[in-house]
Parts: sequence; structure tokens; C-alpha cells
Amino acid sequence: MKYIPIYLIFIPIITSMIIYLFNNKYVNYLVFLSQGVITYFSIKYFSLNNHFLESNILNLGGWEKAIGISLKNDRLSMAFIFLSIFIWWVILLYSWNNRKGDFKFLFFLLFLEGAFLGLLQTNDLFNLFIFIEITTIISTILIIYKKDGYSVKSGLYYLLFNSTGMIFYLLGLILVYTVTGTLNMDIAKERIELLNNTLIIKLAFVFIMASIGVKSAFFPVYNWLPKAHGAAPASISALLSGLLIKSGIYAYIRLHYIFNINDLNDLFFILGILTALSGIIFALSQKDIKQVLAFHTISQIGIILMGLSSYETKANIGGLLHVFNHALFKSLLFLGSGIIINHYNTRKITEIRGVFKRLPVVSVIMIIGMFSITGAPFFNGFVSKTIIKYGIKHNSFHSILFFIINLGTCISFIKFSQIFFGDFKKTDFKKIHSRSSMIILGISCLLMGILYAPIINVFYDIDLSFVNIFSLSALFNYLISLVIGFFIFKFIIDKDFYPMKKIRHLYISFETTNFMLISFIIIMTIISLR
Repeated sequence: MKYIPIYLIFIPIITSMIIYLFNNKYVNYLVFLSQGVITYFSIKYFSLNNHFLESNILNLGGWEKAIGISLKNDRLSMAFIFLSIFIWWVILLYSWNNRKGDFKFLFFLLFLEGAFLGLLQTNDLFNLFIFIEITTIISTILIIYKKDGYSVKSGLYYLLFNSTGMIFYLLGLILVYTVTGTLNMDIAKERIELLNNTLIIKLAFVFIMASIGVKSAFFPVYNWLPKAHGAAPASISALLSGLLIKSGIYAYIRLHYIFNINDLNDLFFILGILTALSGIIFALSQKDIKQVLAFHTISQIGIILMGLSSYETKANIGGLLHVFNHALFKSLLFLGSGIIINHYNTRKITEIRGVFKRLPVVSVIMIIGMFSITGAPFFNGFVSKTIIKYGIKHNSFHSILFFIINLGTCISFIKFSQIFFGDFKKTDFKKIHSRSSMIILGISCLLMGILYAPIINVFYDIDLSFVNIFSLSALFNYLISLVIGFFIFKFIIDKDFYPMKKIRHLYISFETTNFMLISFIIIMTIISLR
């Protein structure tokens, strides 16, 4: 069983190749066998290693640790592995009716899963780069899968800008290797500690964090994200937003631990605020339901970054938990939007009405997702947001900003909720997507909102007594946010004033985006070298 980490990577990849080579509708059912096997292996591996009280390292080829390839698993990687396998189950169930005969789609989807599981387990800086690049290339193929002009243009934008960002990762990697003589993460960390943050180490940290900022969609280098999410099929948008964008967050956590440079923590916290606020402003101006969700992915990444970059341990845990909660409710919302778009044959919020009458089950589950993302008590978003809020409560200004960010989320989904009411247009509707996946995600949002303590304690031992889902004050504060949000929507946002139109139609060119990336790097360099 020591080779389970390798099995987790190669079982999906080998299965994808078999599906591609045979091109047979019955062979395509192997996707479920593959998923079942890696699900069993991951659970078995977690239990065999005593819930990973200590990390487990698998060295490959018998080479010395400093020059060989190794796979490392701990509680963090296992939590992400469980999340990844779960989300892939959901995407397969959702897409199966429509894609069960599409061997190419299943090939790319499973190959992507194997590469992503490799990314989560690698203990090598160069292999991390390789896995990120593989996931980027396959994600691009899935984004442009519809092969229309808009999706191809958006997919290429995503590929080129993410590749540009990864060039700086390579530069940072070269600097790390120059001064440490290794690419092994554990050994690099030990040797970097001895160097006491030299100029080269700080530059390496800046370059690597800039590339991770692109991958994670930090302000101001997130322009690729709404384009990619808007163009991709709903299932791929859910995968991108719910999971693949978290590869950057995962790398941020891992690499921050290696360098242990805290000089930029305040900058990253500010970037988290700017990412969240700008994402909300753009989301409020949108009329396309997928663009609303895409920009809210950006805003939620900002909240996650606020938690992870905080000096307070509880805020850190809250930010990490929000990674998982966001994966659940945002995947749910994207999958639901796919069903609605297919049903109404339009993506405009102003043209979609009567969803509750026409699609009652989908509506109820989407409302669960909306309660979750806005932080309502009893739902998973409330738990992680409460932990972050508790962690930053010592700073009144930060607490006020956090309230404004959550208020903006409430306003946005009050606007979004218009689609559920009114008279619906008669349309021909062919069911091509399964609702079972949405039901699973909806139940998960509720379970993580109610049974959060035992679930979190499997991975982290933390006192969460300050989180109270039955708190009347928490419910009152949430209702106040909804009331304030409703009036702001009714008297400002719904009027669609000129500034909102200007923001909605704002176009940022590829050249400008690259200029913002360079500026981002220069600012980080200046701050880190003070």
C-alpha cells in the first residue's frame, strides 16, 4: 500500500488512455471504476497512516532525497485529495447523460484528474511546475471544447497569460536552485532558513508568488478568469472555479511554508481586500449569470487570501476552510446555471424568469448555494466566514471591510435571485444534465454548515466554540445585511446607472494585463527589499 500515491496519479491517466484508444461507449463506463478505485485507495491510505499525524514521503527510484523525485502527503494534501475526488465524482455524474459517448471529453477529464492529484502530492519544485502546466494545457482544451470563436479566444487568453505567469515561476525556481542546490521542497526549506532571507531568496519568493498570483486570480492579474469561466461548458466552469483555481492557493500555502517570508503578508492581505472588492464591483455590473458567478469566484478568492495571509492562526484556518466551502457552493451554482441556460437558451439575468416554477428542484438547491456563499447560518459559508471574521476582529477597519465585502455578495445574489420569480417563457427543454450531482453538493453545503466541528477536527485540532450556528445575533446580522442589500439593489444597482454600464463593458487588453503583472512584480520587489 506504500505506492498508493502513485496509483492515485496513474489510475485516472491510464484509464483515460484506454478510453481514448478503444473509443467504445461501454469502455467509457471505466470512468466510474477508476473513480471508485481511487476513492477506496485514498480512504485506505488515510486510515493506514493514522490520519496523517505525521507526513508520509515516498522517494522514487532510490535516489538521494536532494536530487530524487518524491511524493509527500500530509493532512493538507489529503484534504485536497478528498475534495478533488469528490468534485470529479460530481462533475462526472452531472455530465454523464450528455457526455457518456464522448470519449475525448472523458479522456481529457480523467487525464486532468491524474495530473491534478500529482500536483497535490509532489514534493519537488520543478515537478510542481510540470503538473501546473499540464493542468493548464488540458484546462484550455476543455475551455475551448465548444470550438466557437468566443471559447477559442478565451481559452487561448487563459493559456497564454497563465504561461506568462509561469515563466516567472521558472525564474524563481532557478534562483532557489542556485543558492540551495536542490529542488526538493523539504531540503530547500531547511537551506533557505540558514540563508536568512538573502536578496536572491527574496527575489525568488517574489517571482514565484507573482506566478501563483496569476494562477490564483489575485488582484490585479485575474482578467483571464471571467473570460475562461464564461466560455467554458458549465461542468468545466464548476471544475475551474471549484477546484482548479485552488491549485494556485494550494501552491501559495506550500511555497509560503518553504520560504517563510512574512514581509509581504500585509501586502497579500491588502491584495485579498482589493481582489474581493473589485470582484464584487464587477459582479454587480454584470447581466450574464455565468459572469456574475465568475466574478464572485474572484471575490471569494479575495476572502480566502485575507484569511491565509493573516497573522492570526484562526483566520488562517478560516481561509483554508473557505477553500473547501467555496468549492462546494460555487460548483453547485455553476452546475445549476448550466441547467438554467440550457433550459432558457439565454444567459441574461433580465431575460430569465420563473425558474422556481419551471425547475423547482434546481431552484431549491441553487438557493442553498446562494445562502452558503452569502454566509447564512446553518450553511457552510457561514462557518468559514465566521472563523475569518473572528481572526481579524482585533482590527476594526478590517472587520468593516469584511462586512462590506459580504454585503456586496448579498446584493449580488439578491440581483441573481430575480431569475426565480415572475412568468416564464415557454421553451422546448431536453434534459441533458443530471440533478443528482447538485443534490449531493447541496447536502454537502448543509452538512459542512451543521456538522463542521467533527469534519474539521479530522484534519485540524482547533477550538471552534466561538462559531455558533444557532446564534440569534448572527441570524440578525445576516438579515440586516439582506435588508440593506435589498435597498441598495433596488435604488442603485437595479437602475443600471452609467458607471455600472461602463464597468460592465470595460475591456482590458492582453498587453495591459501583462503590464499589470509586471507592475505587480515591481511592487512586491520594492516592498520585500525594504
